Amino acid sequence: MVVSIVVRKTRIRDRQEWQARLEQAMPRVLSVLQRQPGFVSIQYLWGVHGDGQMGQITRWQTLEDCQRYVREGGAATVAAFEDQALPTAPYPDGTWYRYTFEVVEAGGGQS
Repeated sequence: MVVSIVVRKTRIRDRQEWQARLEQAMPRVLSVLQRQPGFVSIQYLWGVHGDGQMGQITRWQTLEDCQRYVREGGAATVAAFEDQALPTAPYPDGTWYRYTFEVVEAGGGQS
């Protein structure tokens, strides 16, 4: 399994407002993700310091599935839906970062 993590800061600093906006965007986000080969799940993270930091974790069956999602425009479409609901913070705080990892179980086995 492969995990892709995107982190950024939004202009939204209030947790309840952030969550309400995210919930409104989720049907559109899921409509894109559920059509992607190898998509497993999505999860969102709220920065504990209340500064608008957020994370998005997607899980993929293979690295190729994750790369296809990014390279063929699915990730850009999801990002546009998210940014519409949760506008990115102004420069320099608005940088988006994507990290991709292969999941490895603590005993050395792969998941």
